[in-house]
Amino acid sequence: MAHTSLASRVFDAANCVFLALLGIATLGPLAYLLFGSVTQAEYYRTVGVSINPAYWTLDSYALLLGSGSRIYVGFKNSLFLAVVGTTLSLAATAGLAYGMSKSELPGHKLLIFLVFFTMLFNGGMVPFYLVVKWLGLVDTLWSLIFPMLVNAWFLFLMMRFFEELPQELEDAARIDGCNEIDVFLRIALPLSMPVLVTVGLFYAVGYWNDWFWATVFLTDPNLLPLQVVLRGVLSQLIQVLDPATASEMAQQQQSSLPPVDVLRMAAIVVTVLPITLVYPFLQRYFTKGVMVGALKG
Repeated sequence: MAHTSLASRVFDAANCVFLALLGIATLGPLAYLLFGSVTQAEYYRTVGVSINPAYWTLDSYALLLGSGSRIYVGFKNSLFLAVVGTTLSLAATAGLAYGMSKSELPGHKLLIFLVFFTMLFNGGMVPFYLVVKWLGLVDTLWSLIFPMLVNAWFLFLMMRFFEELPQELEDAARIDGCNEIDVFLRIALPLSMPVLVTVGLFYAVGYWNDWFWATVFLTDPNLLPLQVVLRGVLSQLIQVLDPATASEMAQQQQSSLPPVDVLRMAAIVVTVLPITLVYPFLQRYFTKGVMVGALKG
Protein backbone atom coordinates (compact mmCIF):
# COMPACT_ATOMS: atom_id res chain seq x y z
CA MET A 1 0.00 0.00 0.00
CA ALA A 2 1.40 3.38 -0.97
CA HIS A 3 2.15 5.80 1.84
CA THR A 4 -0.09 8.85 1.92
CA SER A 5 1.50 12.25 1.79
CA LEU A 6 1.72 14.60 4.76
CA ALA A 7 -0.67 17.03 3.10
CA SER A 8 -3.23 14.27 2.61
CA ARG A 9 -3.00 13.21 6.26
CA VAL A 10 -3.35 16.80 7.43
CA PHE A 11 -6.38 17.27 5.20
CA ASP A 12 -8.00 14.07 6.52
CA ALA A 13 -7.41 15.13 10.12
CA ALA A 14 -8.78 18.62 9.50
CA ASN A 15 -11.78 17.13 7.71
CA CYS A 16 -12.50 14.79 10.64
CA VAL A 17 -12.25 17.66 13.14
CA PHE A 18 -14.54 19.83 11.04
CA LEU A 19 -17.15 17.08 10.65
CA ALA A 20 -16.97 16.31 14.38
CA LEU A 21 -17.57 19.97 15.26
CA LEU A 22 -20.39 20.12 12.73
CA GLY A 23 -21.96 17.02 14.28
CA ILE A 24 -21.71 18.50 17.76
CA ALA A 25 -23.28 21.74 16.57
CA THR A 26 -26.11 19.75 15.00
CA LEU A 27 -26.70 17.47 17.97
CA GLY A 28 -26.59 20.33 20.49
CA PRO A 29 -30.07 21.76 19.76
CA LEU A 30 -31.51 18.24 19.48
CA ALA A 31 -30.08 17.29 22.87
CA TYR A 32 -31.50 20.51 24.36
CA LEU A 33 -34.95 19.67 23.00
CA LEU A 34 -34.75 16.09 24.27
CA PHE A 35 -33.62 17.02 27.78
CA GLY A 36 -36.04 19.93 27.95
CA SER A 37 -38.98 17.76 26.96
CA VAL A 38 -38.43 15.42 29.93
CA THR A 39 -37.60 18.07 32.53
CA GLN A 40 -40.02 18.32 35.47
CA ALA A 41 -42.36 21.31 35.38
CA GLU A 42 -41.29 22.92 38.66
CA TYR A 43 -37.58 22.44 37.95
CA TYR A 44 -37.97 23.95 34.48
CA ARG A 45 -39.79 27.00 35.86
CA THR A 46 -37.16 27.67 38.52
CA VAL A 47 -33.91 26.48 36.98
CA GLY A 48 -34.39 25.45 33.36
CA VAL A 49 -33.48 22.37 31.36
CA SER A 50 -32.01 19.54 33.42
CA ILE A 51 -29.56 16.84 32.35
CA ASN A 52 -29.94 15.10 35.70
CA PRO A 53 -32.25 12.05 35.45
CA ALA A 54 -33.50 12.80 38.97
CA TYR A 55 -35.48 15.74 37.55
CA TRP A 56 -36.86 13.96 34.49
CA THR A 57 -40.45 13.00 33.85
CA LEU A 58 -42.53 11.79 30.90
CA ASP A 59 -45.60 13.85 31.82
CA SER A 60 -45.33 16.01 28.70
CA TYR A 61 -45.31 12.95 26.43
CA ALA A 62 -48.23 11.41 28.30
CA LEU A 63 -50.24 14.58 27.63
CA LEU A 64 -49.17 14.89 24.00
CA LEU A 65 -50.00 11.28 23.17
CA GLY A 66 -53.28 11.32 25.08
CA SER A 67 -56.64 11.49 23.35
CA GLY A 68 -57.17 15.13 24.34
CA SER A 69 -54.07 16.37 22.53
CA ARG A 70 -54.05 17.92 19.09
CA ILE A 71 -50.57 16.46 18.64
CA TYR A 72 -52.02 12.97 19.11
CA VAL A 73 -54.65 13.59 16.43
CA GLY A 74 -52.03 14.99 14.06
CA PHE A 75 -49.72 12.07 14.79
CA LYS A 76 -52.41 9.56 13.81
CA ASN A 77 -53.13 11.43 10.59
CA SER A 78 -49.45 11.67 9.64
CA LEU A 79 -48.91 8.01 10.46
CA PHE A 80 -51.80 7.09 8.17
CA LEU A 81 -50.40 9.26 5.39
CA ALA A 82 -46.89 7.85 5.75
CA VAL A 83 -47.89 4.18 5.89
CA VAL A 84 -50.76 4.11 3.40
CA GLY A 85 -49.32 6.77 1.11
CA THR A 86 -45.89 5.15 0.92
CA THR A 87 -47.39 1.71 0.27
CA LEU A 88 -49.63 2.94 -2.55
CA SER A 89 -46.92 5.15 -4.04
CA LEU A 90 -44.40 2.31 -4.07
CA ALA A 91 -46.91 -0.05 -5.69
CA ALA A 92 -47.88 2.47 -8.37
CA THR A 93 -44.31 3.63 -9.02
CA ALA A 94 -42.86 0.12 -9.21
CA GLY A 95 -45.61 -1.14 -11.51
CA LEU A 96 -45.36 1.81 -13.87
CA ALA A 97 -41.56 1.78 -13.83
CA TYR A 98 -41.43 -1.91 -14.67
CA GLY A 99 -43.74 -1.43 -17.63
CA MET A 100 -41.83 1.61 -18.87
CA SER A 101 -38.55 -0.31 -18.65
CA LYS A 102 -39.73 -2.56 -21.49
CA SER A 103 -38.80 -0.98 -24.82
CA GLU A 104 -41.22 -3.30 -26.64
CA LEU A 105 -44.16 -1.73 -24.80
CA PRO A 106 -46.55 -0.05 -27.31
CA GLY A 107 -46.22 3.73 -27.02
CA HIS A 108 -43.07 3.39 -24.92
CA LYS A 109 -41.44 6.63 -26.05
CA LEU A 110 -44.69 8.59 -25.84
CA LEU A 111 -45.29 7.39 -22.29
CA ILE A 112 -41.78 8.41 -21.24
CA PHE A 113 -42.29 11.82 -22.84
CA LEU A 114 -45.60 12.37 -21.05
CA VAL A 115 -44.07 11.49 -17.68
CA PHE A 116 -41.03 13.68 -18.35
CA PHE A 117 -43.30 16.53 -19.44
CA THR A 118 -44.81 16.66 -15.94
CA MET A 119 -41.35 17.38 -14.51
CA LEU A 120 -41.09 20.54 -16.61
CA PHE A 121 -44.62 21.93 -16.69
CA ASN A 122 -47.72 21.87 -14.55
CA GLY A 123 -51.15 23.45 -14.70
CA GLY A 124 -50.73 25.60 -11.60
CA MET A 125 -52.28 25.50 -8.17
CA VAL A 126 -55.82 26.62 -9.09
CA PRO A 127 -56.40 23.96 -11.79
CA PHE A 128 -54.80 21.39 -9.49
CA TYR A 129 -57.19 22.32 -6.69
CA LEU A 130 -60.18 22.20 -9.06
CA VAL A 131 -59.22 18.71 -10.21
CA VAL A 132 -58.92 17.49 -6.63
CA LYS A 133 -62.25 19.10 -5.78
CA TRP A 134 -63.92 17.56 -8.85
CA LEU A 135 -62.69 14.16 -7.68
CA GLY A 136 -64.36 14.75 -4.31
CA LEU A 137 -61.12 14.50 -2.35
CA VAL A 138 -61.12 17.93 -0.70
CA ASP A 139 -61.24 17.76 3.10
CA THR A 140 -60.17 14.11 3.12
CA LEU A 141 -56.76 12.60 3.81
CA TRP A 142 -56.87 11.02 0.35
CA SER A 143 -56.32 14.50 -1.10
CA LEU A 144 -52.76 14.27 0.23
CA ILE A 145 -52.16 10.80 -1.26
CA PHE A 146 -53.77 10.26 -4.66
CA PRO A 147 -52.71 13.55 -6.36
CA MET A 148 -49.08 12.94 -5.29
CA LEU A 149 -49.12 9.18 -5.78
CA VAL A 150 -46.23 8.98 -8.28
CA ASN A 151 -43.13 11.15 -8.30
CA ALA A 152 -41.68 11.38 -11.81
CA TRP A 153 -38.07 11.48 -10.66
CA PHE A 154 -38.46 8.40 -8.47
CA LEU A 155 -40.23 6.71 -11.37
CA PHE A 156 -37.30 7.24 -13.71
CA LEU A 157 -34.85 6.13 -11.03
CA MET A 158 -36.71 2.87 -10.55
CA MET A 159 -37.20 2.42 -14.29
CA ARG A 160 -33.45 2.64 -14.89
CA PHE A 161 -32.90 0.04 -12.19
CA PHE A 162 -35.36 -2.36 -13.80
CA GLU A 163 -33.67 -1.86 -17.17
CA GLU A 164 -30.37 -3.09 -15.73
CA LEU A 165 -31.77 -6.35 -14.37
CA PRO A 166 -30.42 -9.43 -16.22
CA GLN A 167 -32.76 -10.29 -19.06
CA GLU A 168 -31.75 -13.95 -18.77
CA LEU A 169 -33.52 -14.26 -15.41
CA GLU A 170 -36.77 -13.02 -16.86
CA ASP A 171 -36.45 -15.28 -19.89
CA ALA A 172 -35.82 -18.28 -17.65
CA ALA A 173 -38.89 -17.44 -15.58
CA ARG A 174 -41.04 -17.22 -18.70
CA ILE A 175 -39.75 -20.59 -19.89
CA ASP A 176 -40.84 -22.01 -16.52
CA GLY A 177 -44.36 -20.76 -17.21
CA CYS A 178 -44.40 -17.39 -15.44
CA ASN A 179 -46.44 -14.56 -16.92
CA GLU A 180 -45.46 -10.89 -16.74
CA ILE A 181 -47.08 -10.40 -13.33
CA ASP A 182 -45.23 -13.41 -11.92
CA VAL A 183 -41.95 -12.15 -13.36
CA PHE A 184 -42.56 -8.75 -11.80
CA LEU A 185 -43.53 -10.10 -8.38
CA ARG A 186 -41.10 -13.03 -8.12
CA ILE A 187 -38.06 -11.81 -10.04
CA ALA A 188 -37.99 -8.03 -10.46
CA LEU A 189 -39.22 -6.92 -7.03
CA PRO A 190 -37.00 -9.19 -4.89
CA LEU A 191 -33.94 -8.08 -6.85
CA SER A 192 -34.97 -4.43 -6.51
CA MET A 193 -35.07 -4.26 -2.72
CA PRO A 194 -32.33 -1.55 -2.43
CA VAL A 195 -34.05 0.86 -4.81
CA LEU A 196 -37.48 0.04 -3.33
CA VAL A 197 -36.28 0.87 0.17
CA THR A 198 -34.55 4.04 -1.04
CA VAL A 199 -37.57 5.33 -2.93
CA GLY A 200 -39.89 4.18 -0.13
CA LEU A 201 -37.90 6.15 2.43
CA PHE A 202 -38.08 9.25 0.23
CA TYR A 203 -41.84 8.81 -0.13
CA ALA A 204 -42.30 8.24 3.61
CA VAL A 205 -40.33 11.36 4.52
CA GLY A 206 -42.31 13.36 1.97
CA TYR A 207 -45.67 12.21 3.31
CA TRP A 208 -44.56 12.65 6.92
CA ASN A 209 -43.23 16.19 6.41
CA ASP A 210 -45.98 17.44 4.09
CA TRP A 211 -47.80 20.49 5.39
CA PHE A 212 -48.37 22.85 2.45
CA TRP A 213 -50.99 20.84 0.58
CA ALA A 214 -52.71 20.04 3.86
CA THR A 215 -53.31 23.76 4.36
CA VAL A 216 -54.76 23.93 0.83
CA PHE A 217 -57.05 20.89 0.82
CA LEU A 218 -58.00 20.44 4.50
CA THR A 219 -60.24 22.58 6.69
CA ASP A 220 -61.33 20.03 9.29
CA PRO A 221 -58.96 20.37 12.31
CA ASN A 222 -59.36 16.66 13.03
CA LEU A 223 -57.72 15.85 9.68
CA LEU A 224 -54.66 18.07 9.97
CA PRO A 225 -51.34 16.17 9.85
CA LEU A 226 -48.73 16.51 12.54
CA GLN A 227 -46.58 19.08 10.72
CA VAL A 228 -49.48 21.52 10.36
CA VAL A 229 -50.42 21.09 14.01
CA LEU A 230 -46.80 21.57 15.09
CA ARG A 231 -46.51 24.68 12.91
CA GLY A 232 -49.58 26.12 14.61
CA VAL A 233 -48.29 25.22 18.06
CA LEU A 234 -44.88 26.81 17.49
CA SER A 235 -46.42 29.97 16.04
CA GLN A 236 -48.90 30.10 18.95
CA LEU A 237 -51.84 29.80 16.57
CA ILE A 238 -52.94 26.43 17.98
CA GLN A 239 -52.88 25.32 21.60
CA VAL A 240 -51.22 22.00 22.33
CA LEU A 241 -54.18 20.76 24.34
CA ASP A 242 -57.85 21.44 23.96
CA PRO A 243 -58.72 24.07 26.64
CA ALA A 244 -61.46 21.94 28.17
CA THR A 245 -59.19 18.92 28.29
CA ALA A 246 -56.33 20.91 29.79
CA SER A 247 -58.58 22.32 32.52
CA GLU A 248 -59.99 18.90 33.34
CA MET A 249 -56.53 17.35 33.56
CA ALA A 250 -55.28 20.12 35.81
CA GLN A 251 -58.20 19.60 38.20
CA GLN A 252 -57.77 15.83 38.25
CA GLN A 253 -54.05 16.04 38.89
CA GLN A 254 -54.45 18.93 41.34
CA SER A 255 -51.32 20.41 39.85
CA SER A 256 -50.35 22.64 36.97
CA LEU A 257 -49.68 21.20 33.56
CA PRO A 258 -46.15 21.20 32.12
CA PRO A 259 -45.05 24.59 30.77
CA VAL A 260 -46.00 25.36 27.20
CA ASP A 261 -42.32 25.48 26.19
CA VAL A 262 -41.78 21.95 27.52
CA LEU A 263 -44.82 20.72 25.61
CA ARG A 264 -43.54 22.36 22.44
CA MET A 265 -40.14 20.73 22.81
CA ALA A 266 -41.80 17.36 23.35
CA ALA A 267 -43.96 17.97 20.28
CA ILE A 268 -40.86 18.56 18.14
CA VAL A 269 -39.29 15.35 19.46
CA VAL A 270 -42.47 13.40 18.68
CA THR A 271 -42.40 14.83 15.15
CA VAL A 272 -38.75 14.02 14.44
CA LEU A 273 -38.37 10.72 16.29
CA PRO A 274 -40.31 8.28 14.03
CA ILE A 275 -38.26 8.91 10.88
CA THR A 276 -35.07 9.02 12.96
CA LEU A 277 -35.82 5.58 14.41
CA VAL A 278 -36.75 4.04 11.06
CA TYR A 279 -33.66 5.17 9.16
CA PRO A 280 -31.02 2.98 10.96
CA PHE A 281 -32.94 -0.18 10.02
CA LEU A 282 -33.01 0.86 6.35
CA GLN A 283 -29.56 2.40 6.14
CA ARG A 284 -27.78 -0.52 4.46
CA TYR A 285 -30.50 -0.78 1.79
CA PHE A 286 -30.66 2.99 1.46
CA THR A 287 -26.89 3.37 0.92
CA LYS A 288 -26.80 0.55 -1.63
CA GLY A 289 -29.85 1.92 -3.45
CA VAL A 290 -28.35 5.39 -3.75
CA MET A 291 -25.04 4.01 -5.04
CA VAL A 292 -26.76 1.74 -7.56
CA GLY A 293 -28.84 4.67 -8.80
CA ALA A 294 -25.71 6.77 -9.14
CA LEU A 295 -23.83 4.08 -11.07
CA LYS A 296 -26.66 2.88 -13.29
CA GLY A 297 -28.42 6.17 -13.86
